[in-house]
Amino acid sequence: MDSPHMGQLVLLLVVLVITILAFYWLFGSQILLAAEKAHLSQTERWKTFRVSGIPRDWNKDRLRSFLADLDDTVRPVVESLTADIDGRCSIATVTSQDFSKHFQNGQSWKIPLRQLPGSQSARDRYLVLDDAFLGITSLFDPQPEDHKIDIIAISGLGSHAFGSFEERDGDHMWLRDSLPYDLTRDNTTDPIARVMIYGYESSVANSNSFQNLEDLAISFYNSLLALARSPTTRPIIFIAHSLGGLIVKQTLITLSKSKIEDDQKLIKAVYGIVFFGVPHDGMDISSLIPMVEDGPNRFLVESIGHVNSQILSIQQREFYTALGREGDSEIICFYETEKSRTAQKDKNGNWTMQGPRACLVTKSSATHCRAWERGPEHTCAIARTHSDMVKFGPQDHEYQKARERLIGLARRALVAGCGKPSGEIAWQETSIYTY
Repeated sequence: MDSPHMGQLVLLLVVLVITILAFYWLFGSQILLAAEKAHLSQTERWKTFRVSGIPRDWNKDRLRSFLADLDDTVRPVVESLTADIDGRCSIATVTSQDFSKHFQNGQSWKIPLRQLPGSQSARDRYLVLDDAFLGITSLFDPQPEDHKIDIIAISGLGSHAFGSFEERDGDHMWLRDSLPYDLTRDNTTDPIARVMIYGYESSVANSNSFQNLEDLAISFYNSLLALARSPTTRPIIFIAHSLGGLIVKQTLITLSKSKIEDDQKLIKAVYGIVFFGVPHDGMDISSLIPMVEDGPNRFLVESIGHVNSQILSIQQREFYTALGREGDSEIICFYETEKSRTAQKDKNGNWTMQGPRACLVTKSSATHCRAWERGPEHTCAIARTHSDMVKFGPQDHEYQKARERLIGLARRALVAGCGKPSGEIAWQETSIYTY
């Protein structure tokens, strides 16, 4: 073979090697992640855990190695790693076989971290694994220079902060895996929204809790205070399902009445709310009453019923102006259009959702919000049951409805920011779109 042909062959080989290396560099982690998930699904059931208290300088690989060294029978996959709401530590979601065998008192696993040589900190440091997801959990944060909006999602009665928004019989969690990448800066793929979820205890059967709606709202309020302490307060959008929406409303009523500077800072930052099946005018609780019996949580369940709920009537009246006048904020209401299975006992005496079907929250109740927002531009049907209306999978046509409404809401939140008092709300004229 003559030298020109040999030179061309060598050049082609070099290009091929560079292409392979570039492909692995760009997509290697995704391929490895898919392989890990495939292995997990073929061996034993896996679930999602939260890891908190992670040092800020750790990356996904270091966290994965640390967890794998703790238990060589599991193969953890770090799905997300973000700064916690107060920025002191990082927090992660991890998919793995069951870590809960290590939980102390069945609640969490506290793992002490060694102090670094020369460290001046007197505080013991722990990594904490749990699967309850109580309080605020950050799922995604953009680059600091791109961070324009905060989104906080809260689930409903008897729900799970993470699992309620996860695909049915799948591992896709749209608040973590889709929404951040659909809210981007114009002409780029740069995400602009930090996405968080909030979890609280609200089990229905065998509950020992006597908390009421106001108690739940106060707990949520306390979790939001870290946002007020932040040097920059960004526009806030709430995503709320079922009872979670009533908690958001009660929290905003509290903020609107407060004279505390941080509270006023928060209420002014709230631009929008997206309600999913929220029983503004009550819901069908007929199948829930036998579950609670005369338990301490019966008052909470009865307070959200659709028959003469004085609590909801008062809340609706007080919420009407909590976010200011028409044009100061925006609310979008989604409602279910499929009947849901209700609760009934099985042959072993356990409660299951296999009872007769019923509409739990009517369209009228789900859209009974502010008078100027009851038209089609602020209401939308989701062709799912009450529980499944926030469980979206990849390329889900029902998710597309929520996505488009959220894109518009986020865009208008940024534009509205220019009307806020200087120094209170971070604002930049940024248009967003989806791919």
